[in-house]
Amino acid sequence: MKVKNIIEYIEKRYPNNSQLDFDNSGANIVNFDDGVKGILVCLDITKDAIEYASRNSINLIISHHPIIFNEIRNIIDDPISKRIKLLLKYGINAYSMHTNFDANLKYGMGVLAQNQLFDKKEIKKEDILEKYKVCDKNYGIGNIIYLNKPKKLNTIYNLISKKFNIDIEKMVLYSDKENKDIEKIIIVPGSGSSDVDLVLNEGADLFITSEIKHNQIIDLLEEGISYINATHYGFEKIFIDCIYRFLKLKFKLKIVTHFEEKL
Repeated sequence: MKVKNIIEYIEKRYPNNSQLDFDNSGANIVNFDDGVKGILVCLDITKDAIEYASRNSINLIISHHPIIFNEIRNIIDDPISKRIKLLLKYGINAYSMHTNFDANLKYGMGVLAQNQLFDKKEIKKEDILEKYKVCDKNYGIGNIIYLNKPKKLNTIYNLISKKFNIDIEKMVLYSDKENKDIEKIIIVPGSGSSDVDLVLNEGADLFITSEIKHNQIIDLLEEGISYINATHYGFEKIFIDCIYRFLKLKFKLKIVTHFEEKL
């Protein structure tokens, strides 16, 4: 089994060309003809993840966030450069699935988050905030949910902590009204900063995402939209289990494992 065989399988479900324009998903540091000794699934390619892979004879890391995201002009002694040099030293391939995973309407981050938080019977209607097509297939970011029966804001806040196993002290809640009834919800796992204008235009009772800017919080509250910061890692770590099971189901490889950071 070669690295390219794993990538081909992944990209049948999560085409690399479905990522958003700003992204850098795909083969960040890859020798396609390398034989696969082991696969590690993680959210971020950290130094600890690389060292774990090396200790366990793993030579392919599949991450959600690309290790190379912005333009790199020099490989020096900054943290990203150090990680890249460590991957090269150990002969470890780095492949990422970022917005092409997020935007998958059937198997992506948004629908996973929605299904983990609410039962289907609780949802009256659903839609997508930011829609686009690639090769006549539909993709999108941001899940819009209309509940059959309103839930209290504090109930949803505690539900997120429980369902996603997030330390409630790490979450943050902003609201224009204390413990109001919530019926229309927009979920954007990861950073929802670039989607705030769309959320304001769409309107909702609650916006669930991770970090956004201070002025954006003010804008949301003035429009009557509560905001829950469910933390970036806490909300997106569902990627790890999803892709781990996806690979195990196909390849039945004993060599597939996963790594969770302590954030």
